[in-house]
Amino acid sequence: MADLSSRLLEGQVNVDYTADVTRSCTLQLLDPNRTLSFETDSADEGAIYMDRMIRIIYSVKVPQMNDWVDIPVFCGPVISMDRDDSVINVEAQGKETLAKGAAWRTFTRKKNTNKGNVIKDILEDLTGENKFDFPSVTNKLSADYSLGRESIPWDAAKSIASGISRQLYYDGRGYAKMRSLPGTPVFTFKDGDGGTVTSVPQISYDSSEMKNIILVKGGVPKGSKTAISVYVAADKSHPLSPYKLGRNGVPRYLLEVIEDDSIRSKTEAEEKAGNTLNDRLLQTVDVSFDAMPIPHLEPGDMVRIQTDEYATTFRLYTFSIPLVVGNSMSVGYHKDMSVRKGAWKWAPKKKKK
Repeated sequence: MADLSSRLLEGQVNVDYTADVTRSCTLQLLDPNRTLSFETDSADEGAIYMDRMIRIIYSVKVPQMNDWVDIPVFCGPVISMDRDDSVINVEAQGKETLAKGAAWRTFTRKKNTNKGNVIKDILEDLTGENKFDFPSVTNKLSADYSLGRESIPWDAAKSIASGISRQLYYDGRGYAKMRSLPGTPVFTFKDGDGGTVTSVPQISYDSSEMKNIILVKGGVPKGSKTAISVYVAADKSHPLSPYKLGRNGVPRYLLEVIEDDSIRSKTEAEEKAGNTLNDRLLQTVDVSFDAMPIPHLEPGDMVRIQTDEYATTFRLYTFSIPLVVGNSMSVGYHKDMSVRKGAWKWAPKKKKK
């Protein structure tokens, strides 16, 4: 393992909750003597090629501790590189990329196998993964499960995780992590003295895709003759509830239907409906701003922004972590870092209308 910290000119880690590959990074490395090799079989310990991993650790000096705190923010394979005179430009993606190829062999698990174990087995047996951070789950397969040669392991694993209302992604350590999405804010961005917000927040609302009632249709439980059917609606006091949006006493139901035969219990259906409803209600708020880097945040975290003019809670969908001192963290969008003749050009992406 080689330390390339002293060669770093510019770089950032991009995080996107909605993407199949949640983390990517771009780096600009100084190499005036051309000692960084492109060859995979190079004897140079700092050689960069497609079979090499990039690991990035964000270190913060904490005066109260009189010590440094290290936060891993990226681990994944190099996917592209080019040399521009004395500068090497590198792009890497999270380890989800390594699980996006074809399984190319069959994979089967019997009915009643724990679904958490099935997900882990898919990644371990079909992609060689051995680093996991999984909670205990009680959900089991309702029928025998199999994958064919053309199946994509990561897609299959994410589908099972989504079915049991869990988020599956690779974190900054390079661990395959599964969790329930946070339902309360894990961090609050504030402006003013001692705050972290460095730009005026842009907050918009779009209710066109909003849902305030979720109906989950599952399979037929053992010993029953009827299929599972559960709905969850926004509480009457919620500003987006059917009653608050209704007219002349008639509620306005904005329905989403989820059909999943693998759901065989009322509890599992209620959990799926409740988690989906929470996300649909949050999707009406779009927030973007610059802030001091907060490297420990994860894609999908619930966060809050509080300023003199605004106060709202939202799901953290996209953000970028700068790797050079003095640059701000972007929340709600990614800064483009395109290389032209050895120079970085920064420009925020246009917000979707």
